[in-house]
Amino acid sequence: MTVTEPQLRSAAALVAVVPGIVCRLTTAGGACMIAGSADDAEVCGTTFREMVIRGDASAASATERLDLDGVAPATGLAATPGARYFVSPLPSRQTTDALRECDAVTAPYFAMARADAELGVSVVRVSRAGTSLDRATNESDPDLDEVALAAFSSCLVAHLIATTDAV
Repeated sequence: MTVTEPQLRSAAALVAVVPGIVCRLTTAGGACMIAGSADDAEVCGTTFREMVIRGDASAASATERLDLDGVAPATGLAATPGARYFVSPLPSRQTTDALRECDAVTAPYFAMARADAELGVSVVRVSRAGTSLDRATNESDPDLDEVALAAFSSCLVAHLIATTDAV
């Protein structure tokens, strides 16, 4: 199965923004490219993002496997101490509107959407108010996971509605 362009753009957006994320691309021929925070990475996350924008990273059609270390395959959420991240397929303004309309993120949680217009996505960070990075722990936070997953779902539904209306 080949990797789609939206999957590649989402991976590039996460690797460029989320600390500790590693992307591993494997082609059908077995060639592998590693990007992100790994010791054996060939490029950093920002460089990988730029390569995807230019189209000179392993083309999605040639990429057979995409693995993102630090991203839960079941949910699509990237986890760092005290925060969860996801990629919204919507521009940041529409992402922000979707988050406000659904009430998925309420006190003590908050979300910040960061636009990546060149990749055509937004990266959303959900965290608990008052939690600084130096005070955050690596312990699991099921409540934070639940809030982030609800926020992610709201953005996906808003995207579905927007693209369905456009057809």
